[in-house]
Amino acid sequence: MITFLRKIRRKLMTENKISRYLLYAIGEIFLVVIGILIALGINNWNENQKLRDQEITYLMNLRDDLTAQINMLDVYIDYESIIINHANEVIKHYESNNGFYDMDSILPKLNDLSTRWTFTNANTTLSQMLNSNQINIIQNINLKDELITYNQQIELFAMNTNINNTNLVDNLTTHTFIDYGGFASYGNSKRMVEKFNDFYPFQNKIVDDEELKNTIIQILNEPTNKLRLINKVAYRNTLASLQKSGNESLKQRSLEILNMVKEEIDSHK
Repeated sequence: MITFLRKIRRKLMTENKISRYLLYAIGEIFLVVIGILIALGINNWNENQKLRDQEITYLMNLRDDLTAQINMLDVYIDYESIIINHANEVIKHYESNNGFYDMDSILPKLNDLSTRWTFTNANTTLSQMLNSNQINIIQNINLKDELITYNQQIELFAMNTNINNTNLVDNLTTHTFIDYGGFASYGNSKRMVEKFNDFYPFQNKIVDDEELKNTIIQILNEPTNKLRLINKVAYRNTLASLQKSGNESLKQRSLEILNMVKEEIDSHK
């Protein structure tokens, strides 16, 4: 093609047809410009396609992370429900017996109140996107803004949960339940052991000593100890109720974000 055009140009110059040569030159320049524009357009299309493919990959990873987070929140909600139920049973038993008596079936549930569950943020893809500034690859502005806000919410929730676990559960209540709950004689409830064994297998070491069990009941029913323990049980119930409510709210928010991500994935099909 280029050789053909050169031949035409030489012929026009040889024949001294200046006007026709100028028209030809303009046409040749026009063709070159068109070629460059087409090449740039193809290159831009390829780059945009790469970005779209990368965006879809990120969206699919976000979907998987959100699904995992929701599943984990279900675990947290169920765990807090166990704490609430067992605290309520301890309080009901205390009220019915006017103290801590006949505690064989209750002490394992009391011991469960010494446990707590660490919150884990499963949204690693979103964190990576924000840290590497890849969040801008999301073309849907509304979805991008919602993801940024969601990340702030879940990071704050995770931080508050783990601080509360340390300051309000570990430091304020756990040692009381261990001191007065007869852990060596009763361990944890079957329900709590099964719950933890789904993730962190363990076994309670039970000490066989009937005299120790009698001592536990005597210590529990000393007036000062009764007051201290029943207050901690009621307080642990309140903490679990607040944590469960927070988990449920975060689960609802996670479901909303998940649906938005799924809709965006579908829009690319």
